[in-house]
Amino acid sequence: MSDQLPRKRLLGGIVIGFLLIAIQWQAYKEWLLHRKSPEPAPQATNMPKLLPPSPEVPGAEILKNYALASTRPEDDLHAMAHVFANFRLLAKGDSFRLGANEEFAAALLGKNTAKEVFLSAPHACLNAKGQIIDRWGTALFFHVRDRDRVDIRSAGPDREMWTADDLHRLANGEWHRGAGLPE
Repeated sequence: MSDQLPRKRLLGGIVIGFLLIAIQWQAYKEWLLHRKSPEPAPQATNMPKLLPPSPEVPGAEILKNYALASTRPEDDLHAMAHVFANFRLLAKGDSFRLGANEEFAAALLGKNTAKEVFLSAPHACLNAKGQIIDRWGTALFFHVRDRDRVDIRSAGPDREMWTADDLHRLANGEWHRGAGLPE
């Protein structure tokens, strides 16, 4: 008789174990049935696959403080030089053989060999003519020294290029103003 008691306890333990497993299995099935299914992905339409202007484009982040009253004109030109440096990294095949302001703007807006959009319009650094402008609304002047080095010149507050209040940032980071301006 003493031999049957451990067997009954063992059998009872096994039965209780299976019961617990069955209860857990049932709970799991209920959870599967009632969990929230993910939203279906939107269906494709016949719309062209163009990316809308987005503040997440790299140039927008770099130029987020462009022409703000709380920043200096030097900060604007420094940010623009930073945009060009990063653009060259992103659009690897493009270099600055460009010359006209409109060509620089078009390249940043996605008209480049890599089709990379680096800046979206509208932006404080762009005017309606497709030019990159300074904080006073005058088109910046770009002097391409070689394929990777560009000087940037702003007409300054008088809005006239080649006068004493111009601000000139050289590709190496040097600044010229007033009497120190190159002609």
